[in-house]
Amino acid sequence: MTISTTLWFVYRGMIYCGICGLLLTFIPHFRLHKRALQLYWLTNLLVIGTWYLSQFSVQNWLVVSTPLRWLIALWLNANMAYVALGMSFLIASLLFRLFRRKPNSLFWRKPNRLLIPIVSLLSAFGVYEAMSSPLLRHYEVSLEQLPPALEGMKIAQITDSHIGDFVGSDDLAHVVDRLNAEKPDLLVMTGDLLDDERQLDSAFAALARSNAPLGVIAILGNHEKYHALAAVLQKYKSEAKQANLRLLVDENITLNYHGTEFQIVGVDYPILPDSRRKLAETAKMDYMQRSADKAFNGVKTNEWILCLTHHPDFFDLAAENQASLSLAGHTHGGQVLPLGYTVGKLWFRYLKGWYQQQQSQLFVSVGMGHVWPYRLGVPPEIVTFTLHPKRDPK
Repeated sequence: MTISTTLWFVYRGMIYCGICGLLLTFIPHFRLHKRALQLYWLTNLLVIGTWYLSQFSVQNWLVVSTPLRWLIALWLNANMAYVALGMSFLIASLLFRLFRRKPNSLFWRKPNRLLIPIVSLLSAFGVYEAMSSPLLRHYEVSLEQLPPALEGMKIAQITDSHIGDFVGSDDLAHVVDRLNAEKPDLLVMTGDLLDDERQLDSAFAALARSNAPLGVIAILGNHEKYHALAAVLQKYKSEAKQANLRLLVDENITLNYHGTEFQIVGVDYPILPDSRRKLAETAKMDYMQRSADKAFNGVKTNEWILCLTHHPDFFDLAAENQASLSLAGHTHGGQVLPLGYTVGKLWFRYLKGWYQQQQSQLFVSVGMGHVWPYRLGVPPEIVTFTLHPKRDPK
């Protein structure tokens, strides 16, 4: 029995809030007055306790209460920001002492007078951006391998919705309705559909609202494989019979657009089922190679190929197999702008936006959701692509 993804993040939130509480309680520079400290721990107990208990309710309390969702998100991120800034301040303070310098600034003697307002603002801005409706981005895409008959075909992409504590099925339904207004020919869902098994039926009902004539094509992300994979697979199987919804796991399918056939390849995420442990780099590449061998088996190279992959690192193999366009997610674009240009570049070779290898193109979406309710400088997004054959300049 694996632990649910949402409960996993509750435990992480408890750790951050606990560390913050220890700073405010035991570190002299950060220590709060007795009454303020008592109020902090009482609030901490109520907020985190409510979040924890919500994981065991029949219906997730956060899904039906927007104020509660906001309260918990603001509290979590204020504590997390305080831990980061507080520890940074403590290290800087120790360095001052190491070099026998005694700063006289009030900020160094009473840092909470400045730190607490700063972390409150950081929390408010980041939660507001995370909770805002996703941006709808449009791209006109010129592809060298696109047959002229497919010109004007419109593809919509949703990825990383992470239906759970802070993104509900209603949010996904609203996104599908917005995309319906764009009249896409095809909707693709490139993984990490949900984290909360209690919202399985409502999440699929939201996807089924799509009016795309070619239907909805989905793939698995890592979060579907963390927990309740069997239930997710069974739901996809049952929905395929009732709605125009198809899951591809190392498979390909042929679709027809205005009398012209093209192919979609969908690949699995390189991680073992019911496991959160990332594979070593060599094992990950071996897994991806096996996925490529199965997914591209029988693909007709004389037809246009669209590749759906949750992990963008699969792009190299997609390009080798002549996929014209690959759509991915997973990275969240770093989710916080500074991380996107620092550790995000170390974690992901393809972080966000457009990439190209010879005649193959990749787009990595930052996604519409989040597992941690915080975005700063990387707003959530949904995307549409209108395809055009690339014409040689005259």
